[in-house]
Amino acid sequence: MKEIKVYNAIHQLKERGFKKDSVAKQLDINWRTVDRYWDMTVEEYESQARQLKRGSQLDDYKDQIILWLRQYPAMTAAQVGDWLKEHYKASFKERTVSRYVKRLREEYGLKKTVTPRDYEAVPELPMGQQVQVDFGQKLMPNVDGGLTKVYAAVFLLARSRYKYAEMQSRPFTSVDLVRICHNCFRYFGGMPQEMVFDQDSILCVSENAGDIIYTYEFEKFRQETRVSIYLCRGADPESKGKIENSVKYVKGNFLSCRMYSDDDILNGACLEWLERTANAKEHGTTKLIPAEVFKEEREYLRPLVGLDESSNPFICRTVRKDNTILYNSNRYSVPLGTYNTQPEVRLETRDNMLYIQTVFGEPICEHRIATGRGLLIQNKSHTRDRTTALDKLQDDLDAALLGQATDFLQVIRTEKSRYSRDQFKIIQSLIDQYGVANVLEGVNFCMNNTLHSANILKDFLVHQGKTKGTQESSVVVPAIPVDNLKYHVTTQKRPLEVYAQMGVR
Repeated sequence: MKEIKVYNAIHQLKERGFKKDSVAKQLDINWRTVDRYWDMTVEEYESQARQLKRGSQLDDYKDQIILWLRQYPAMTAAQVGDWLKEHYKASFKERTVSRYVKRLREEYGLKKTVTPRDYEAVPELPMGQQVQVDFGQKLMPNVDGGLTKVYAAVFLLARSRYKYAEMQSRPFTSVDLVRICHNCFRYFGGMPQEMVFDQDSILCVSENAGDIIYTYEFEKFRQETRVSIYLCRGADPESKGKIENSVKYVKGNFLSCRMYSDDDILNGACLEWLERTANAKEHGTTKLIPAEVFKEEREYLRPLVGLDESSNPFICRTVRKDNTILYNSNRYSVPLGTYNTQPEVRLETRDNMLYIQTVFGEPICEHRIATGRGLLIQNKSHTRDRTTALDKLQDDLDAALLGQATDFLQVIRTEKSRYSRDQFKIIQSLIDQYGVANVLEGVNFCMNNTLHSANILKDFLVHQGKTKGTQESSVVVPAIPVDNLKYHVTTQKRPLEVYAQMGVR
């Protein structure tokens, strides 16, 4: 809120006849500020000023925030908000924390040094295409009062910006890198088509003018997983800029100002931070939440392999609303109702077959793996059975017409398969309205003139002026003989005098 002198200056120029735009130029302020105070009375201004002077809820943590800012001058407002969640379970809007930290820095002279860095934008990659990997180091205060150098490996799915990170207190080796890559694949629930690395001695012995020589452990990993490896040249932000920002984010938002105790505790806290902050907040560039986009990108990842030699490759998939799952850009059907009962399923591939199971390994169905892309592979048993009820409707209608309209009904069902149910319902209503005999007369007319439609049958009956009961007597219903004697009834014969006496009475 602007000071009282700005408020007074606006109203003085307003009284002199200046317009809003002219006032904004005269005072060198934004025209929205002029518009806000243009019709505001002195009482309204004082009321708003009193409200702004009231204490903030963040004042309860003021001393602790000042302590953090003094102890760690490079601490960001976003990290202050995250630490309040972590240590005090207190949640505030980012903008509120940012304004409060800014005010504290100005009030107490707590300056922050910012080092700008330039990046170049690159086109978005297809889903499941690429994971970028980079490493970082950070000196962290430990519980013994000294400093521990922590080494971090950060992984980023290029499309969704979904992140994974793992740390340890000793330099990485090739064995460590392979282990962490497998942990990352488990965390993602699948493998990408390509991985991007910097040239590093733990994975590459020599670039060799394109004929890259990898370390023994990493070459074995590359052959097992069949992941394409892309090694960046030095200072190549176009191919690895995203992961450089991610490493900076992990070091600045998670590792910075944190106390180190041991690797397990640090990695456990990192997993919580990934779920709470890194993958849960809206990305500044894409304006999307990585965890939400990852739900779709996960379906484009390849199955997990190379994790256990004795197990078959498997991967988890989310069942779509139309009871299908996505695998290698094709849709495979699952039984109706799976979407409601098994929202996630497990896939295994063996001998060019795709086995769909519950997350506990119970079989659901299987399909032969298709070679194309964008296909729907559907088992007939997974579709809704629409013929049983229609067969019964046709049989009942044929029986009502004494079996004399079988051909007519079958032709309607063949020629108008999509609307046969509606046609049969019209014929049933005509039987109720005009009677069996008249409907059969109309059926004969339609068959003789090759007019196979219930609507034409209706027009015929309306045109003929038929009513129920007309020629009904001409239809002879054959008697059904009964052989069992217990159903035979013998009536008693009485003389006419008996009935005459009853009439007198």
